[in-house]
Amino acid sequence: MIRVLLALMAILLSFSAAADFVIEGKLKLEQADGQKIQKTFPLTLFREEGSYLFSIGEQQTRLPAPPQKYSLYIILQNDEDLFVTDFSQQPLRAFTLEIAERRLEVSRDPLARTARGRYVLKLDGEIFYFSRGPGQINFIFDQNGVKDVTVQGMFKPRR
Repeated sequence: MIRVLLALMAILLSFSAAADFVIEGKLKLEQADGQKIQKTFPLTLFREEGSYLFSIGEQQTRLPAPPQKYSLYIILQNDEDLFVTDFSQQPLRAFTLEIAERRLEVSRDPLARTARGRYVLKLDGEIFYFSRGPGQINFIFDQNGVKDVTVQGMFKPRR
């Protein structure tokens, strides 16, 4: 019986240790006023005192279990003002986020005539346009960190 309990404890401890991760990200912002900002954008998860401390950028929260995903919302207001409140309280012209071996960038493309405000999202070079609502970038997690990145609320343009 004691061996079974020890084996179960070892499994639980190995899972919680595997659930901890630190991923360094790089964020470049171009605000609507032309100011350019570069900063780190870390993504971390640590088991601490019976709960999980989850941090993304400057945001931090305590959770009872590891999160399954993190959603980043990109709002395009009046086809002109770009807002990502997890990055800045100011409107943006463009941004680039490099995290978990992925590259996410939003900027205006003068050739994207059918895109709202001519704003284009590129996820590892794959192009998306804004639909009616906000764009949503989902970072899907597993025990080791980011398993996948998906896009919702946006569509791929026809070629």
